Amino acid sequence: MGSAADYFRERFPLPVVITLSVGTAIWLVATSTTEVPTQTNYFITFLITVAFTAFLLRQRVMDEFKDRSHDDANYPNRPVQRGVITHKQLKPIGFIAFLIELSAVSSIAIFTNSWFSLLAYLAVLIFSTLTAYEFFAAQWLNRHFTLYFLSHQLIFVFFYLWSLTIFGVQYSIQAVLNGLAFILSMAALEVMRKFEIRKNASGEVVQDTYLAVWGRPVSVAVLALCLALSGYFLGGFSYCLGLLGVLAGLLIVLVSKSNRFVQAATIVGFFTIGLVAFFS
Repeated sequence: MGSAADYFRERFPLPVVITLSVGTAIWLVATSTTEVPTQTNYFITFLITVAFTAFLLRQRVMDEFKDRSHDDANYPNRPVQRGVITHKQLKPIGFIAFLIELSAVSSIAIFTNSWFSLLAYLAVLIFSTLTAYEFFAAQWLNRHFTLYFLSHQLIFVFFYLWSLTIFGVQYSIQAVLNGLAFILSMAALEVMRKFEIRKNASGEVVQDTYLAVWGRPVSVAVLALCLALSGYFLGGFSYCLGLLGVLAGLLIVLVSKSNRFVQAATIVGFFTIGLVAFFS
């Protein structure tokens, strides 16, 4: 148990992950229904939080296998590389996460009587499996960092489509705009997650983060634009949410010299826009 606890603390800190999963669930519900929040919506938000947390854990475990050679070469102090936990020990963790994920998704289908949502979530599972194999083009994607980023963000298209099936939302221009808002907000979280410079044991900068590859100005611009546009798209270009998006983007620019402040500002903007939309 100690090895698993050390692994979770370093590679999958549950308080942080669950908080971001709550935010993601809020965004999915907010973008998939125009109803005033009800007890049903609150319960669905809870189940989506469980499903997304389990999804992230499953992805984390799969990435340990996918990124093994890269991590061995550059990050010898990570838990797997230090021998704190083995790949064999990670397999049951990933399997349990998968079972929890399926249980939460199935519970949503049962609770909402939206059986088509199970088929929709199958697309999420298939796409996440493809990412585990780098779409069978690992070497090519590793040479094209931005395309790698874009290809992996596409999974949130399938998350959004799944959410639409839960609520039975009809496709419309606003549904498309809401989907774009959700995808952009998740892209902002991804850039925030790797808004840092990482060095290997030799002190060399590893080219696997947005600051290292894109540089600070471009990374800050991408973050700010993602949040600003997500606010405008989510509100159908409405004043309130659009203004919140712009303010969130400006805040990121203002604190752009500090990695931690940028990350904090991104999370604040992400939650503020999502919560306002959720309760609107």
